[in-house]
Amino acid sequence: MRPTTLAPLLFLCALQTGLSGCATDDEVGTADPSGDVDGGGKADSVTSTSPTRLVDTPFYFGVPKTSVDEPIDRSKYPYPTLWNGSVESSDVGLRIIAVKQGPTVVAKQAARREMATKLAGAGVLKDGDIVLTFRPHLAGTMAYPHIQMGTTHAGLVYTKNGAAYNIDSPLDGDYVGQFDTAHYAGNGGSDAGTDALHVVRPRISDERRAQLNAWTKALLAGLPRINGERTQIKFQSDYLVPAFVSAGKTTRQTVTTLGQIILEQDTTTKQPMYCSEFAWHMLALSSCTEQEIRDAGPEGAACVDEVFAPMPLVAANDNQVGLAEGPLLALLQLPAANREAQLPKIFATGNASGLSSGHRNVAEQVAPLMTPLSQIFAARASGAPIAAVAEGAGMLNAQVPDNYSPTAFLVAAMPERAKRPVDYVATIAFVNGAGYEKAKVLSRQPVP
Repeated sequence: MRPTTLAPLLFLCALQTGLSGCATDDEVGTADPSGDVDGGGKADSVTSTSPTRLVDTPFYFGVPKTSVDEPIDRSKYPYPTLWNGSVESSDVGLRIIAVKQGPTVVAKQAARREMATKLAGAGVLKDGDIVLTFRPHLAGTMAYPHIQMGTTHAGLVYTKNGAAYNIDSPLDGDYVGQFDTAHYAGNGGSDAGTDALHVVRPRISDERRAQLNAWTKALLAGLPRINGERTQIKFQSDYLVPAFVSAGKTTRQTVTTLGQIILEQDTTTKQPMYCSEFAWHMLALSSCTEQEIRDAGPEGAACVDEVFAPMPLVAANDNQVGLAEGPLLALLQLPAANREAQLPKIFATGNASGLSSGHRNVAEQVAPLMTPLSQIFAARASGAPIAAVAEGAGMLNAQVPDNYSPTAFLVAAMPERAKRPVDYVATIAFVNGAGYEKAKVLSRQPVP
């Protein structure tokens, strides 16, 4: 592959500095008239006709096999675990834990509650883990959901009585539960739920996990007042502008404010947040005690510790990874001679009928960014160092604030181990009886 010239890229970036609809998150919020907050569509499909795969996923929906090194003890839970290589290469794929479910909402709820109990008992789900809603059917649709790696929502795990539960923004009955609410298990009508969940694990201490658990339970106890009477941390539909940007504050200040709201020390500030923003703030808050938050000054509590800094769209130096670069990191795992042929798949438009109205709207808004982004990908795939694309990357990044979208958590788990703040654990796939039997056969093959 010949190195791609960056002159057209820089020209396009210069033309687009006023673009306001550049999404770095996959949630459509209240902009979607269907009420589907995460905009994931209604037709999940976890299946494959291939004898070697449980689900057909392209490389741009997978993680490098070399980054799948978080240990899990398969003997401690009853579900089959397998390596599901991508359609293009087994060097990129997903470590799947298959869970059998029935076709009804009640059956799906039961399967998710059982999963949450058994995987928590086995240490596969821990306090502070992030569970990302993954929509395999978004493959082959449009560049935007491809760049987002098919993820549409982020939930935060906490444990109670040895079982795992989730607390997500929106902090309501459609989301918060034991992965058994409408978003996860469906409602028998407008929401079909989701049948695939990525689990990623921020690198925090056990002490912080315990502190996070305490913050979570305090929030749940006060939620009827915090969000019922005072509507202080409702869902943020303007996901393009993080709370610290819209409020003109630092992240230390917004994390501190969240803690003070939870403690009901602050009963007036409104700080709405979208799903991944809420999860990111709770993780940063986990390094603080209640007293440290109560004693914090106007600049925020010094104890606040970000798991990772809000991420730019693309890397402009060797110390960064961009929240749009997951497909690029996967592409770089393919043989160099094959990258040029595979790159167009990331940016291709196919059958987009499965996209929700919100996804389509955002995809159309960000379409002008796809050409310069594809040129950066092409240059990097051909061997150009980050320094060679730094100027174009900087101009592209200038159009959107740094962010912490759901995809950011997955992308943060993809670099080499020494450079990543988050580890990929596994992908939980809910399958029917035939899929479960197939998973048991595939689980006999080597699994990272």
